[in-house]
Amino acid sequence: MELHPTFKFRPRLFGEAAVYDLLLALDDRDGFAVHSVNLPEHEYKRWGEADFVIVSRAGVVLLEVKGGNVSLAGRVWRYENARGQAITSSEGPARQAISAAVALEHMLQKRLGRKIRCRWGVAFPHCRFVRALDELPPERLADQAACANPLVFQAWLDSIPFDQHSPSDFALSDTDIREIKEILLPEMSAASSLGLSVTGVERGVIKLTRQQYGILESLAANPRITVTGGAGTGKTELAVLCARAEADAGRRPAVLVQGTALLGSLRDRLADTGIPVTDGRIPDGTDVLIVDEGQDYMQPAALATVFEQLPGGMANGRWRWFMDPNLQYLRSPPDQHSLEQIRTASVSVSLTRNVRSTLEIVRSIQAFLGADIGLSSIDGYGVRVGFHEVDSAVGEANSVVALVQSMLEAGVRPTEIAVLGPNGPEGATARTVERRLADVLRPLRPDGRFASTAHGIIGTVVDFRGLESRAVLLVDLGEASEDTDFERNLYVGMTRASAVLHIFVPETVKRRMVALLAQN
Repeated sequence: MELHPTFKFRPRLFGEAAVYDLLLALDDRDGFAVHSVNLPEHEYKRWGEADFVIVSRAGVVLLEVKGGNVSLAGRVWRYENARGQAITSSEGPARQAISAAVALEHMLQKRLGRKIRCRWGVAFPHCRFVRALDELPPERLADQAACANPLVFQAWLDSIPFDQHSPSDFALSDTDIREIKEILLPEMSAASSLGLSVTGVERGVIKLTRQQYGILESLAANPRITVTGGAGTGKTELAVLCARAEADAGRRPAVLVQGTALLGSLRDRLADTGIPVTDGRIPDGTDVLIVDEGQDYMQPAALATVFEQLPGGMANGRWRWFMDPNLQYLRSPPDQHSLEQIRTASVSVSLTRNVRSTLEIVRSIQAFLGADIGLSSIDGYGVRVGFHEVDSAVGEANSVVALVQSMLEAGVRPTEIAVLGPNGPEGATARTVERRLADVLRPLRPDGRFASTAHGIIGTVVDFRGLESRAVLLVDLGEASEDTDFERNLYVGMTRASAVLHIFVPETVKRRMVALLAQN
């Protein structure tokens, strides 16, 4: 059976990996299956996820998969995750599968304009059940025996009940299959993060655009790829997925990036894979190089140093280069010959959908800076960007403190807030805010990692590059030393926000921003 993606997103989740292998071996040339599908209209979550969706002429089947050890005591389910940690839940896998199936039916009906019925089942590839479960009759449950081989697994899939309907109510034509495929593939998710969130550990769901999905699927065919996209178009997420895909294919990737905070966060993100993340020397034996924030290396000496470490070099090596096209915000202009070298040696693709920021934030960035950060793919919350005129550092600090307190009262968590400025905690306003909100905000650690998983961030704009927060407050902008430094801080700072953005504007900053509006 055709299976997407063509590599395992989460090979360490052994249950999902086992089902992936079984589906791949099924003898079905007409249908397809997708691993990990976003369900934006889930019954009780902002985002839900289907572990596997199988689409064939027999219809649509959704599978919930549980790996590791699974047990049931009374009404409490106990699952074991990939790290061997126990997770308990009163919500059984049947309820999870049913609600996901309903969400899938709603999504398909909304997109196709007609009802597509969905059957559901639950797979426990590594468990054997010795007693019957009321909520999971045998025809809905695939345990170790039903997952023994592809033929047995196919027989179990065929036996999943049609409930009170006839099989013909679920059957699909080739046209149906093709149309559903066009919907589901871009909904494939990595069950990763909406970005490197303020907590540094929170996990949400990203939605892969068709462009991102196409890049992932083209990895095998293209040894050298350059991906350009403005801040928020998902470059870092895609770089992480590329690294995992290369490792899953048996290669030895390494990730190269500058910036202390982004370096630390990527190391945490990839810690379970053993993939090295470095800002300098590439480990011996590396045969694939993934470079994030590649614009930082666009000087002849830096570029030569990078590729002399990779077997085959720039011309014949295997590499993926992710970079921001808004090069006007670099501290030093890029070398045009270096840019041309990278583009000539690789297949070049562009990301044009912003998957981080709401439409309101994207429009504000484009209005003031004319920067190409893509079209917003986020269903915005309708929160307008806030511009707060202030008359002094004391007045600015008072306004920031009052705003943060009101956000907390409205239910925003401290970990969703970042207060950023050109000089971070050393700025006139930020210094006062840090003292008055010490129980809410903490500076980044020297190694770029988050000081606390219970506090928000107060830091420099440049140190937060590559990261994001749901709510960003930009302060001390008047301390930017020159116009280019001001625009750089404004660009990086504004593009860190995913849902809420507030900018504090003393008179000097107001004049600069009015000039930018006239210019752009």
